[in-house]
Amino acid sequence: MSKDSESKVKSLPVNEAIIKPKQQRSQNTQQKLLDALHSCLKDRFFEQISIKDIAQHAGVSVGTFYRRFKDKESLLPLLYQDFGDDLSAWVSDMEALEFTSLRDVLEKLTGEMFIFLSSRKSVFRTIHLNARLHSELFSVDTHVDRRVIYKRLAAIMLRYEDEITANDKSKAADMVVFTLITTLLDKTIYPHLTPAVAVTMPETEFIEELPKLLFAYFSYQS
Repeated sequence: MSKDSESKVKSLPVNEAIIKPKQQRSQNTQQKLLDALHSCLKDRFFEQISIKDIAQHAGVSVGTFYRRFKDKESLLPLLYQDFGDDLSAWVSDMEALEFTSLRDVLEKLTGEMFIFLSSRKSVFRTIHLNARLHSELFSVDTHVDRRVIYKRLAAIMLRYEDEITANDKSKAADMVVFTLITTLLDKTIYPHLTPAVAVTMPETEFIEELPKLLFAYFSYQS
């Protein structure tokens, strides 16, 4: 594919970047390509993976790839959707857990989220970076609304609203969810870069300390 062709492809609207499969065989091939990307991400960064790599892992030709996707970036919305499905399922698991107190909620959510993100580190890194480089590609996940996901996490904390002394309990829960996710994101994906390097304690100790910080915020009164 020439540079001019690639430029035209990347300027296409998102809904034209992915050629939606109509037949089961085409759907299976698309899934193979997505699975191949997941496999490649286990030991390489997205920017290091070529379309040839993805096609080889999927057991198809490069031409087959181009019959379904305009470019490598066209796989990102599907990767985002996959991660959204995993995230939604994980939140459902958290909702089913038994808690004894607000502190218990924060400790368990912190530990379990760290494990969840760590197990999908390469995928999460790809989404995190490319959401900033190709923001238009990450507005197409219509079946998993991230805002709803975060509200579900906040609702788990608000089960123990009697223990929250902050004036606006709902706002406090939203702030804690945001802080929890962004903090673990940096610590999980970029542990050796700033700002994660500001905290040099081992991961196990970090996971023990973070809930204490979040709990203190719930006790804050403006």
